[in-house]
Amino acid sequence: MVPVRLARVLLALALTLPGALCGEETLGKSSMARCSLFGSNFINTFDQSMYSFAGSCSYLLAGDCQKHSFSIIGDFQDGKRVGLSVYLGEFFDIHVFVNGTVLQGDQSISTPYASKGLYLESQTGYHTLSSEAYGFVARIDGSGNFQVLLSDRYFNKTCGLCGDFNIFSEDDFKTQEGTLTSDPYSFANSWALSSGEQHCQRAAPPSISCNISSEMQKGLWEQCQLLKSASVFARCHPLVDPEPFVALCEKMLCPCAQGLQCPCPALLEYARACAQQGMLLYGWMDHSLCRPDCPAGMEYRECVSPCTRTCQSLHINEVCQEQCVDGCSCPEGQLLDDGRCVESAECSCVHSGKRYPPGASLSRDCNTCICRNSLWVCSNEDCPGECLVTGQSHFKSFDNRHFTFSGVCQYLLARDCQDHTFSVIIETVQCADDPDAVCTRSVTVRLPSPHNSLVKLKHGGGVAMDGWDVQIPFLQGDLRIQHTVMASVHLSYGEDLQIDWDGRGRLLVKLSPVYAGRTCGLCGNYNGNQGDDFLTPAGLVEPLVEHFGNAWKLHGDCEDLRKQPTDPCSLNPRLTRFAEEACAILTSPKFQACHDAVGPLPYLQNCHYDVCSCSDGRDCLCDAVATYAAACARRGVHIGWREPGFCALSCPPGQVYLQCGTPCNLTCRSLSYPDEECAEDCLEGCFCPPGLYLDGSGDCVPKAQCPCYHDGEIFQPEDIFSDHHTMCYCEDGFMHCSRAGAPGSLQPEVLLSSPLSHRSKRSLSCRPPMVKLVCPPDNPRAEGLECAKTCQNYDLECVSTGCVSGCLCPPGMLL
Repeated sequence: MVPVRLARVLLALALTLPGALCGEETLGKSSMARCSLFGSNFINTFDQSMYSFAGSCSYLLAGDCQKHSFSIIGDFQDGKRVGLSVYLGEFFDIHVFVNGTVLQGDQSISTPYASKGLYLESQTGYHTLSSEAYGFVARIDGSGNFQVLLSDRYFNKTCGLCGDFNIFSEDDFKTQEGTLTSDPYSFANSWALSSGEQHCQRAAPPSISCNISSEMQKGLWEQCQLLKSASVFARCHPLVDPEPFVALCEKMLCPCAQGLQCPCPALLEYARACAQQGMLLYGWMDHSLCRPDCPAGMEYRECVSPCTRTCQSLHINEVCQEQCVDGCSCPEGQLLDDGRCVESAECSCVHSGKRYPPGASLSRDCNTCICRNSLWVCSNEDCPGECLVTGQSHFKSFDNRHFTFSGVCQYLLARDCQDHTFSVIIETVQCADDPDAVCTRSVTVRLPSPHNSLVKLKHGGGVAMDGWDVQIPFLQGDLRIQHTVMASVHLSYGEDLQIDWDGRGRLLVKLSPVYAGRTCGLCGNYNGNQGDDFLTPAGLVEPLVEHFGNAWKLHGDCEDLRKQPTDPCSLNPRLTRFAEEACAILTSPKFQACHDAVGPLPYLQNCHYDVCSCSDGRDCLCDAVATYAAACARRGVHIGWREPGFCALSCPPGQVYLQCGTPCNLTCRSLSYPDEECAEDCLEGCFCPPGLYLDGSGDCVPKAQCPCYHDGEIFQPEDIFSDHHTMCYCEDGFMHCSRAGAPGSLQPEVLLSSPLSHRSKRSLSCRPPMVKLVCPPDNPRAEGLECAKTCQNYDLECVSTGCVSGCLCPPGMLL
């Protein structure tokens, strides 16, 4: 009979010859040595020494024991394996636990993960830590089985519970002190790792009692003998000696409480040892009572790719070069999706770490993405460019370049420098006790129509046209100016220019892609390249923000900004710590859902700047956080961040705070003239409660109390208007009209309840002491209800854009 050692050499040689044993049952022999921790408490070293050890501490399994470049640690608790850790030198550590938790240092991480040349993946029921640079692979499964593979570069250069990897099993039990022992527990205890937080007690061998009947033990003993007698295992005998595994199997039986499954860890370990030597034992489970458990819908196989085919990695096997492993996998034709096997059409999609079912849709800027077969299929429309001015003169250009410019003057923010269809000008002033703190006070927009107009958006939300204050809403031609929420104003000109001004310094200019590459000013040239955003009117790209900003100054009598002030936090140590702690909310889990859509770093830097500059740091903090929350909302991520003790928003009596409300059709006027083109944006602010509408006095009222706006006049609830054969009745903010006497006409009951002469008179009277004003048809410059004086606007000039008849306060009185 050929000696076993010689047979191994001969078969290994045969495996290297062309055409030799090339069937599906052979693999190329791994170039790495293997150590495994399996079963309840068994260890198989690199040099095939098998022993049992049940510890309660952390122990060195293997590592670079010469240069100490890495260490692989096994974590035990109450005799059970609970986790695996890898240390790279002294400053980087990663921990994988049996329950699936993964930590880098003390921070939780998700897979896949890569850092310092170390890769962490979830593969076919395993978590795998690998490093080609360091030459190791470590695997841990949900049952607490560990496998450690080491490159042959560590031959006779490793140490720990896995032995010294020198092909001689006789010296595997070498303690950390360098002495050789025959006692596995003395050997293993010497490799315990104590620290200031963990003090290890020496583990002792557990007492063994027999938990099975002699008849059961005999049946299980016969299962162990299959390693020597079954033909499926015999194919591997020349490569892996079965005797140690048989002995281990027999040793397992007495203390085991798992019945017929007791021999299985030994049989499975032998099959894995054979696979490591290049021999796959297909069908070995059919000769035994073993069948490893798999999750519902999955099946066990002796050889599956470690690179699991999932819905997110359909073609991974085309690039995966790793040797197959045994484990659970989906049936042929199915893919793994969040722990279950599905057909490709049932695959979910992932975005920002969140899963979405097939058919789900997401908005990305102006585009829509739909989940199909694990992929996001997105429309490809060109999205509007956005230029943002916030806080203390912080800018974001159309091409997403963030900068701060603290000049005090009027500056050209944006202009169509090709066809001169519009210009946007900002006026900046000192805004706090700090002389370097600068804010935006007003915005002026020049438009070609009507009549080359100048529209000024004032601090507080007021609007002036060519120097005259105008009532809002203002609709004329392509120009639309409307209040949205609180003091905020929305201006749109056609479909290509939109401006949102909050009345307190936050400004957003949105341009359609037709202006791409055509703009100039502080907002940049909108060409997709941040590198040339600091382009001056002279055609030069300035490297310094102060030179760039000064170049767009509109008045020569304003002083140039000599040097952009340094970070105010460096000048105000008292506020620095408060700013860092308070602004940290932007990078906290509270805003985690937005971080992928809108990077928080520039907003965090602006927050620090404003809080340190502001005379009331808390007010500026709330504005800075609100700016980031608004940017998130524009990307479809809505964060409820305000709390009663943190930046709570105070609303006028009768109104309620909404973190996400729509500004559309919420006024009494909108009941008569609904805005069909209003954008259903999500805005934060104060709104009327559901079912109530904002009237002309700023009160929230039910629509039954709303006046009606009809044909240039304002009618009070229940007013009736008659003109020839037209009968109109004001109800719920809308004028219901019908043709009197027309065949088939329907008239409200109130129209039928009184004589016509009485109905006609009702439209001509006003509630005392108000008086009726009827606009004269022959005076185009007449002023009416649109210029009515109220307690809020009595000192403002008014330019009428069309006389409106209605009820007014008598001279000397205000509404």
